[in-house]
Amino acid sequence: MILQALVVAFLVTLAATPLARAAARRFHLLDHPNERSSHRTVTPRAGGLAVLLGLSAALALAPAATPRGGAAIVVGALVIVVVGVLDDRFGLSPWPRLACHLLAAAAVVATAGGLDRLPLPRPLDVPLGPLGPVVAVVWIVAVVNFFNFMDGIDGLAGLQGLITAGALALALAHGDPWTAAVGAALAGGCGAFLLFNWSPASVFLGDAGSGLIGYTLATLPFLVATEKRSAVVMLVGSSMLLFLADAVTCLLRRAAGGERWYEAHREHLYQRWTRAGAGHARVATWLGLGALATSAPALAGWWTGQGAWAWAALAIGAAAVAGEWTTVRRLERQAAREA
Repeated sequence: MILQALVVAFLVTLAATPLARAAARRFHLLDHPNERSSHRTVTPRAGGLAVLLGLSAALALAPAATPRGGAAIVVGALVIVVVGVLDDRFGLSPWPRLACHLLAAAAVVATAGGLDRLPLPRPLDVPLGPLGPVVAVVWIVAVVNFFNFMDGIDGLAGLQGLITAGALALALAHGDPWTAAVGAALAGGCGAFLLFNWSPASVFLGDAGSGLIGYTLATLPFLVATEKRSAVVMLVGSSMLLFLADAVTCLLRRAAGGERWYEAHREHLYQRWTRAGAGHARVATWLGLGALATSAPALAGWWTGQGAWAWAALAIGAAAVAGEWTTVRRLERQAAREA
């Protein structure tokens, strides 16, 4: 079932991406370069619709019954995609988008339940009690928006989606067949999309696509049993640790400086890395390797139940973030000397 979902989503997305790219040109879903962009040519941004088609085709063929909360996730995903398409086409205010994200997240939590424990390794996995639903909604909304923030260079968001969805599918392969199939389908869709999005990209995900991937990865853990949920969230968070760290630190830095955190900018660490002279492919590759390095021990921790692996994932992630920061600062100083 998992292999079938991956292959179906890959093939459908592979066939649909050129069609979505052509439709984006026809309906003016285009990304025009500006001072905040990391690209220089007008590029269609409807690749996320092809990923959605691949995901939908795989789910339509899935033999397993949809678990409780699955329908809410499907409806929420459609809301995220519609809002993303409208934003790609017309440029919506951030507040209506955020309201829709909150509604989609709240519907999932109201249907499937929240988190019982803080998704951190022992002994930090303290019980959340009545805060469980609130933390769950914040997690979902944050990942949706952070994925959008981090979709700023060729290949990066698609590669992260491929790795994290693949890790999720491997973790849930035994015991949660529908959820694992969705993860595998998302991995297949992201893999096919990467063939068109790797530098130099001929099509972008768009807000619809980045929102869909972030939303799916954030909500799938809520389909497993309540006692396993925090561990699955921790697995997803560990796999996306470099993504999340970059987004959180940049947001906090901008907020502390009195800037509008929701406005487009080029201050993320990965964007500074490309501006300092590294190409899109190089940055995406290194961050993808970092995601693999944190995903592997996180998966080992899930399979063995040993908390040491979860701590190892966090330690590797912290070292990778420090290495990225050091590299970027070195390249920036070098560029400043040469200017």
